[in-house]
Amino acid sequence: MNFLLFCLLCGLYGVFGKDHKGKSGIPDLDVKSELVLNVNQTLVLNCRGHRELSWTFPSGLSDAQVRVEQSRCGRKRGKHCSLLTVSSMQAQHTGPFHCRYHHQPENKTSVYVYVADSQQPFVEQEGMDTDVLYMKEKRPLVFPCRVTHPNVTAALVKNSDISVSPDQRNIIWNSTKGFTVRSPTFFYIAIFFCETSVNNVTYKSRSYLVHRPVSNIFDVKLNSSEHVKALKGQRLVLNCTATAELNSRANISWDYPGKTNAASSTYKRLVKHRTHILFYNILTIPSLRRSDRGLYKCSVSSGDKFMQRNVSVMVHDHPFIRLKPRRGSLIEVQAGQKSYRITPKIRAFPAPEVIWLKDGILAAEQCSRYRIEGNSLVIRDVAEEDAGKYTVLAQIKEHGLYRNLTLTLVVNVSPQIGEKAVSLQDPRSVRRGSRQTLHCTSHGVPPPHIQWLWHRCPSKVFFILSPCLCSQTVGVLTVVEASVSGVYRCVASNAAGTDQLDHHFYVSDVPGGFSVSQRGEPREGGNLHLTCAANKYLYTALSWRRVGDAEEARTRGSALRGQTGDFSDSLVLLMHNLTTGDSGKYRCSAQHLITGQETHLDTQVSVRGEEKEKVKYEVRGTRQECVTWAFGRA
Repeated sequence: MNFLLFCLLCGLYGVFGKDHKGKSGIPDLDVKSELVLNVNQTLVLNCRGHRELSWTFPSGLSDAQVRVEQSRCGRKRGKHCSLLTVSSMQAQHTGPFHCRYHHQPENKTSVYVYVADSQQPFVEQEGMDTDVLYMKEKRPLVFPCRVTHPNVTAALVKNSDISVSPDQRNIIWNSTKGFTVRSPTFFYIAIFFCETSVNNVTYKSRSYLVHRPVSNIFDVKLNSSEHVKALKGQRLVLNCTATAELNSRANISWDYPGKTNAASSTYKRLVKHRTHILFYNILTIPSLRRSDRGLYKCSVSSGDKFMQRNVSVMVHDHPFIRLKPRRGSLIEVQAGQKSYRITPKIRAFPAPEVIWLKDGILAAEQCSRYRIEGNSLVIRDVAEEDAGKYTVLAQIKEHGLYRNLTLTLVVNVSPQIGEKAVSLQDPRSVRRGSRQTLHCTSHGVPPPHIQWLWHRCPSKVFFILSPCLCSQTVGVLTVVEASVSGVYRCVASNAAGTDQLDHHFYVSDVPGGFSVSQRGEPREGGNLHLTCAANKYLYTALSWRRVGDAEEARTRGSALRGQTGDFSDSLVLLMHNLTTGDSGKYRCSAQHLITGQETHLDTQVSVRGEEKEKVKYEVRGTRQECVTWAFGRA
């Protein structure tokens, strides 16, 4: 209910109050445009409004010249009227006359009155004291050489010989204001006056000296950082330095907790340079007390410019060292890290001397990778040998204070399998039914876990052969009877990472995985079988050819026959009805599936022809005869 009543009252005020203000916003003058009077004429202005009225007018009018008559007027005499009468008007009285509400001076109405005098065309005429005009950055510059008649025009003259004409863009002439320069430059830092001609007679205004106030503060610095620590009874000296523009005047003042302390003092000095000025204000407190701690403010002002710098001062009763680990006394870091910083929590005053030891020896003397930065020890290119006990010693010798803290650094190392470094890991064949032992030696920190995985050929899906062997550095896997080809994988892992090694295990019934054999005696008229056998998971593309022949072996009466077994493939070269012309070197070629290289095995075939063998027999009879038998080798 109260809210609705409030809204209703606000609405009524908006309706009636607005209407009332509209009717009496500003007073009403009987003159709507500018007036031009002659010298010694009388000015009469009548003003009407809804409230009590008052007048403002140019300076220089005496009380005897001005008369104001107040009255009530209008229908039912509900308005206020004011009659202004100014007698004997002179040229210097030219300017604006304002009628305003007495209790609301911002509500006013005006008329500009010219008092024409052919002998004095400028309100501020020659002979008056030079006026100083201040040229400010990004502000227009006004030369107030107003004239006594609206038709008078003037020129702006610099240093008595340079005339500046208005262009109505940057330099604007107005008879009620004078010359306005919208964007003044250094050109206008000089003495100016305005000039006009009336009836062939030249008149000048008063002179104007344009001054450019310099107040730029380039920088303010303190001789101390943002935080100053001191002991009770010590001397404190703070220097505040301001760098300012040439010809400027900077004022430097201090504000601090013990300002009422009579013992404190300040010393000021100024040093001029070719391009700037340095202002100094040095604050000195000869003997600090606990009450002197707090924020010290240096304030610098120059014209409308202001800058401030602060410093916090802490006063300690006595020297101290507080030393403790930042995140516990055990620190872990990864080997190979580019850098690691060991930083304990140290609070001390005055600043202590800090020494770092590794395993009881100065750290910086042990390794060039160790560097002390402030209170921290930085280790670059972290390695396993960096593990150990690090002791930080903090001491303030002049006050007999000593503290130490020992931290243990553990360097975690990712597992590394040693066999990878000494073995090329070429795939190899193992004899079928043989007993094989696979080794996997791993190193890491913490000690790695070793696990064996396996997949048969040609599948790629691994199966776990053994559970995780925790904290083992050597893993041994024994294959009791080699019967299945596959890949045995050793996986070593710890918190720092994982490493693995694959043992390619190809079971073969062929010696060495690739071999050549022959069946039959290579003799003339006989048959010969040359067999080339290779492990099926290591070799492919078996072929026979006679060395020296470009094409695959196709001799007279020969044929090729391929065979596939569980462990190997073979290609048989069948040679029938041999002749001595079949003698030569025969080559079996195969392509290695892993390396892609072609492998060869050669066998020499020497076909022997038929030989006649002589057999001597003795035949008893009437006479002796020699009988010779000829045999052919079957």
